[in-house]
Amino acid sequence: MKCLTLHLKGLVFMCIILSVAAITAQTSADRSVYFDGTEGFIDMGDHLDLNSVGFTLSVWVKTEASGSGITSILSKRDVAFQRGYDLRLLADNRIQIIWKNGSSEVLISRSKLPDNEWHHIAVVYNGTLVSIYVDGILDTSDTKTPPIPTTESFIIGAAGTDAPFQHFKGHLDEVRLWRKALSYKQLRFMMNQEIINSNGQVRGTELPMPLSKNDIESLLWSDLVGYFPMSVDSNNNLEDVSGNGNLGTIYLATLDDQSAPLPYKTFQDGDWDSPNTWVNGTMQYIPGAVSIVDANKTIDWTIVRTSHAVNMDNASLPSSTLGNRTILALYVDANELRVNGDNDAGTGNGLTVSHYLRLTGKLNLEGESQLVQELHSDLDVESSGQLEKDQQGTADTFTYNYWSSPVGAIDIDKNNYSYSVRDVMYDGANPVNFSSTGYNGAATDPIRIADYWIWKYANQPNNSYSSWQHVRRTGTIFAGEGFTMKGPGTGPIFSKQNYVFRGKPNNGPISLNIHAQNDYLIGNPYPSAIDANQFILDNIGPSNDASGQNPLIDGTLYFWKHWGGGSHVLADYEGGYATYNFSGAVAEASYGTNDPNIATGGRPTQRPGRYIPVGQGFFVVGKSTGEINFNNGQRVFVTEGNSSSVFMRNDFANSTQAFLDDYEGDDRMKFRIGFNSVNTIHRQLLLTIDENATPNIDLAYDAKMKDVQMDDMFWLINDETYVIQASNEVNEDSIYDLGVRTDTDGINTIGIDALENIDDDLDIYLYDAELDIYHDLRAESYSIFLNAGEYLNRFKITFSNADSSLGLEDNRVNHVDILFSNDIEQLVLVNPKGIDIESIELFNIMGQSILTIDSIITSSYNTYSVGDLSMGAYIIKLKTPNREITKKIIIN
Repeated sequence: MKCLTLHLKGLVFMCIILSVAAITAQTSADRSVYFDGTEGFIDMGDHLDLNSVGFTLSVWVKTEASGSGITSILSKRDVAFQRGYDLRLLADNRIQIIWKNGSSEVLISRSKLPDNEWHHIAVVYNGTLVSIYVDGILDTSDTKTPPIPTTESFIIGAAGTDAPFQHFKGHLDEVRLWRKALSYKQLRFMMNQEIINSNGQVRGTELPMPLSKNDIESLLWSDLVGYFPMSVDSNNNLEDVSGNGNLGTIYLATLDDQSAPLPYKTFQDGDWDSPNTWVNGTMQYIPGAVSIVDANKTIDWTIVRTSHAVNMDNASLPSSTLGNRTILALYVDANELRVNGDNDAGTGNGLTVSHYLRLTGKLNLEGESQLVQELHSDLDVESSGQLEKDQQGTADTFTYNYWSSPVGAIDIDKNNYSYSVRDVMYDGANPVNFSSTGYNGAATDPIRIADYWIWKYANQPNNSYSSWQHVRRTGTIFAGEGFTMKGPGTGPIFSKQNYVFRGKPNNGPISLNIHAQNDYLIGNPYPSAIDANQFILDNIGPSNDASGQNPLIDGTLYFWKHWGGGSHVLADYEGGYATYNFSGAVAEASYGTNDPNIATGGRPTQRPGRYIPVGQGFFVVGKSTGEINFNNGQRVFVTEGNSSSVFMRNDFANSTQAFLDDYEGDDRMKFRIGFNSVNTIHRQLLLTIDENATPNIDLAYDAKMKDVQMDDMFWLINDETYVIQASNEVNEDSIYDLGVRTDTDGINTIGIDALENIDDDLDIYLYDAELDIYHDLRAESYSIFLNAGEYLNRFKITFSNADSSLGLEDNRVNHVDILFSNDIEQLVLVNPKGIDIESIELFNIMGQSILTIDSIITSSYNTYSVGDLSMGAYIIKLKTPNREITKKIIIN
């Protein structure tokens, strides 16, 4: 204990100097004051009245007073308490603010401060409402009339002037009084750091940024009427560093080392949630811990410095955080901060930094772990450390993934510039062995990748295959651009190959130039997921057009899925584009199965989700010329493995249902119409009913078809082909046109893959204009034999079987057709209603009868041989009991 002075009833007695050295050493600002609970206090004299317009009191408190009655923290009142104010703890350690202005105005917290643990408390009054905050979280508030001034002394650690009482027991630090009501954001920004005067503005000592950073209102230093970081001047008076001259006399209180988290600092290697990892960890809550005010809230504005090997696992956080720990600022000064996760289990943790990150050590994001920096959160440009992030692609030699990198080259002069793939991609701890010779990778250690397959498509003409740009392992790729790469051959197409991206994390605004009608292979540039909806919104707003009306992109994202081929030959590639926009998503076309839930190879289908995973590349299409915009406002912590975040590789470790579940909270009507072709191509189309859409083309709601398979189906809107359509209506008059093309004669089927949020009593029909048939798709799918070719005016989705809805004649009973298949060289009788057919007669172009078939089988489809006929035109006459049908056919 240093020499202190006891003031009692106007008499001054000097205490014994126990350590002159201690006095000298404790003139540092990094101090707190300990009060013994019986005699110690600090007298500031008649200063620091509370005003009637607004004020704020704040202080760090570590109490030992539980059960010892009322103890005062900050007080300016007389003994009888006829006037003045008192910030104090009740016997159960609840916080009370009370003042007298002719009557008593009292507010008591709901939460109780635990003994022997630092907590920040603040009282804010705006002239009407008084609020108590604990660790930056609102505890309670109520309307109160303003306080009135008093001539009593301002006392720290006790109450009363002549004979102080209600002595506080414990430590106090960082006492601040303001002449205005601070916002909760201002309180939080300053909570874990001391403050200084920076050209008249308040700035923290830990962060190289003004208080006005992000959405925090700036604060004038002149608004600070008293600031006591518990330092002393040369005369051992408590110093007021606000500049207002409020010196305090210390009576029987002890200057002690600062142990409040100003900021948090690591002490040794260990787990983030272990107190032993932190300096003074046994007397502080863990950074980002659960609040004592509300068990569902966390303290998300701490400032943290790590200089040891630390493991972060967010298991201790409440479910409301979704595994994401948020802090205000992070310094990774040395060694490694590892955010735990597991690639095989698909687990990981989130780390969000709201304002500032400086990385000179290593930040290792294992498994599904991610780093989120919020809008305007800074990455110190001089960060020379590195971030590591895992992501998995296909292991197959012949299969492309579309990639983007969450990191760039380590450069202390700039952020988010460019990189080459060889500089950022690793196989575990070792760089990937990129080979410039040959076309195949190899399962070596480290793995070998054939760099021939690394290409980008940066602002090039739409669907121009010759415009792909060869970058290989050393070519320049800009932040936000995507690139292609094939696997190393460490397994089949459905096996995963893990890669480690290592470098300087991308952060903040990232832009890429795009021209109208051009395609751009871009990708998520951040070490976290991004919200596809927010990305689309940010890029369909005002662009370079002065009127602000031109959207930059068409609002649809296209994700390549390479599902087969087993060859480097382009003609053998089997794949397509999955599609996402505001209407939802559809998977890519698949091959070899008619099951709408199963893709090529018997694996579950994949639809892109709302949240785009780390490393995922995708195409956008320019609508006007301008800059594609990525920003931190798009970043979110969402792990893969569910329908909301799906990396488009051939990895189906998750259940089918996980990919089929629709996005949580989307209650719009959705019709998923499926097409199963003669060549076992499956294509799904989506119709979404949304009040923001129309039956015409809607930006970001209707998605054009980007790939055409050998057989395919599509929506027709203004004679253009789409895979997603949105509209604001579904009623008896609604008609949605379908187009079908097929390369081969044979049976094709149109049906319902899935219905979402659709009433059971809504009728859904496929209208076949050629046969004049309304087919109930709820009852069964519609199968029809089609000759190779395009059918653009034949099929429609309707919600009524009345012909008037299409302006046609009354529905006829006989629906029958006959055609010739050149593929099987047979006549095909289409008779879905099972009409009685008496005969089929074939005539040549001269009118000569050359074949009559009298034995007709009554079924939906039947084929009949016509023998060896020469090429040319023929006439078929089909006879029913009620009429004759004549049709011309061509035999090739």
